[in-house]
Amino acid sequence: MASCYSYYSIIAFCMIKNLLNIIFIFLLTASSWAQNDDGPVRVEFDARAEVFEVIPCGVYGALMFYESIKEFDENNKVWVFVFYDRNLNPLWSKEVPVFKDMSFLEYNRSKDDLFLAFQNKVKIKHNVYNFQLLKINLLDATFNPTNIFVPDKTELVNFDVYKNRAAIGLNFWKDKAMLVIRDLSGGSEITVPFRETATFIEDTRFDTVNSQILVVINVYSSRKRSDMYLNAYNFQGELMTSILIAPPVETEKLMNAQLNFVTEDTLYLLGSFNNLNGKFSRTEEDDEGEESEGFYIAEIENGKQSFIRFHKLLDFKNITTILNNEELPSVQDLINKNKRKGKADALYYEFLIHDLKRQGDDFIMLAEAYYPEYHQISTMTYDFYGRPMPYYYTIFDGYRHFNAFVASFNKDGELNWSNGMKIWNMISMYLAKRVEMSFDGEEAVLFYNHEGKIVSKVLKGYQDIGDVEKTKIATSYPNDVQLDASKGRVVHWYGNFYLASGYQTLRNSSLGGGSKRHVFYFNKVVFN
Repeated sequence: MASCYSYYSIIAFCMIKNLLNIIFIFLLTASSWAQNDDGPVRVEFDARAEVFEVIPCGVYGALMFYESIKEFDENNKVWVFVFYDRNLNPLWSKEVPVFKDMSFLEYNRSKDDLFLAFQNKVKIKHNVYNFQLLKINLLDATFNPTNIFVPDKTELVNFDVYKNRAAIGLNFWKDKAMLVIRDLSGGSEITVPFRETATFIEDTRFDTVNSQILVVINVYSSRKRSDMYLNAYNFQGELMTSILIAPPVETEKLMNAQLNFVTEDTLYLLGSFNNLNGKFSRTEEDDEGEESEGFYIAEIENGKQSFIRFHKLLDFKNITTILNNEELPSVQDLINKNKRKGKADALYYEFLIHDLKRQGDDFIMLAEAYYPEYHQISTMTYDFYGRPMPYYYTIFDGYRHFNAFVASFNKDGELNWSNGMKIWNMISMYLAKRVEMSFDGEEAVLFYNHEGKIVSKVLKGYQDIGDVEKTKIATSYPNDVQLDASKGRVVHWYGNFYLASGYQTLRNSSLGGGSKRHVFYFNKVVFN
């Protein structure tokens, strides 16, 4: 939810900025930051053992934070938080206690407040909180924690905040799910368990117009079959309505869902699907998860399902020009085989789907295709008699992103056009959205941050405009030479501005104190 500083609050912050800059010399480990008139709008931090996070906060600015090596007391570590204005000048800095062994998971912003979710997934101790929501007021730099117990082996799906209430969707062991409704001011807490067998929460959002909490759940009646429901609860956790999201064909299986509000009484569900409801897929039998063959969009209007549309990847008329070259041969073979046999078939991928974007009267979906990557290691052991016995095991290397898909739908969920972008050599140990999209009239730009460069492609409907371009991310000094770059991200900030962040190893022989430095950086970038 977007919001703005008041005019006088901004003036007040500017008046104290000079004092804050002096304080920052002693508080921060940042090596440099540059202004508009003397270099890139960029911040660098010495990257040692710290894991840095940077969160765009719209026209407020941006928040950077990390866990330090300092201990606050026997139960808490010190986390350092630094808030920057839109020119990446520091406004304030705080050292805040956070429970030990906590990891940052997700954020949510509501008006002047930013909420950060932390969880301890490593050490579960009796009578020790293992989940924490940290409320940060961006105007006065106050911090208020809310501590919660969650079941062991819990995965946070997402959380939403409205009028100082948090709705937290959780999935945990033995295919159970739970909605936690927490009053962040009074401390009261309501838990809504889902007693159906094998239930998974897909999305949780506040319906602010009707003062309800909407929860999408996927209920498995067997390992082979599942059904998707949209439930609405009041703030006391009482079920008000439940809508079955019904595909027209019984075998069509909705894999996941996200809620997108269109008007006060209309919302869209967006997700991926396959045609295997009631069947075992090959990937299920191999215990590697279940993949999707395309996307669906469903409209819920006045509490009823108006339509649901399905779009297979093979229905994209330009699918062979979109796909990564590594995937292309198998796709062409499949298409040719289907033409010869007159048989319908499907591509199966896993997707990270972004929030639906509005472009005039149409809606734009952006999704990233990925797969988990492993390598096998063999070793030799010997039995009692000295006979060799080979032993094999697999190592998880990370999630490899290989393609971005874009699809435009009209208000009835029908496909206007499709396009996409190849992603090269991008792998990460955790799933996160890597690709962004910016619009300029009928044209759009797809881009991502990789190896210290912004990789971008301009498109207009089915057409590509020009070639893929790679633009070097500006560093702090003219003679910097990049030796290595990793964990690149780019996220929308405000307007046409984006935050590009990541880690770089840079060499600069003209600088004193050693020519090589390893930094975490974030830059302000703009697409015109």
